[in-house]
Amino acid sequence: MTRRHDPAWVWMIGALGGGVALAGAVLAHYGTGLVGIGQAVRYTARWSFLFFWLSYAGGALPVLFGPAFAGLARRARALGLAFAAALQVHIGLVIWLGVVIGQIPLQGGILLFFLIALFCTYLLVLLSFGIGTGNLGPLWRPLLFLATTYILVAFGRDFLLDAPGQLTQHWLSFVEYVPFALLSLIAIPLRLAAFLRQRFGSSPVSTKPAKRTLVDR
Repeated sequence: MTRRHDPAWVWMIGALGGGVALAGAVLAHYGTGLVGIGQAVRYTARWSFLFFWLSYAGGALPVLFGPAFAGLARRARALGLAFAAALQVHIGLVIWLGVVIGQIPLQGGILLFFLIALFCTYLLVLLSFGIGTGNLGPLWRPLLFLATTYILVAFGRDFLLDAPGQLTQHWLSFVEYVPFALLSLIAIPLRLAAFLRQRFGSSPVSTKPAKRTLVDR
């Protein structure tokens, strides 16, 4: 999938541009100090997560809820690559935050935990453009599932640990955490339910892609 007119590039450019615009708007509102950068880090994480979630769980939606969601399954690769593009804005802000505070924002095991998730992202991007997929054979699908699920857990850890404390806070704090925590929790059950329906029942719509890519069922 290295064609010059690969439609995934449109999604990637849009996601990246949207992330830059979002970060710019947040920084314009909160300023470019620690508070502003911290807020931009949080908002851009959620922006990239939306693309990831649609790529990770979107393939299950048409199986469970009908053909209205079939477009998500067909665009799983493009959405996954859009996530990777949007994530670069978040990573850039994290680096900027580290420069401002004079140290790496995360330390120890938690830093390693998120670095592994970042490695999984870049690895899947390379594989999604056809680099090495021909040599993986039957290992591709398990690798795809494990890597994307690890990324989901990395997102979920942040959202789920912070969400309970936001339940009694300002409504904006609630919106910043709780919906994303819920999306993290239901992603794997949705895929499992879709798998069981395909295996033991009838699916409302066929969503099998021509080629396994960045994120699919």
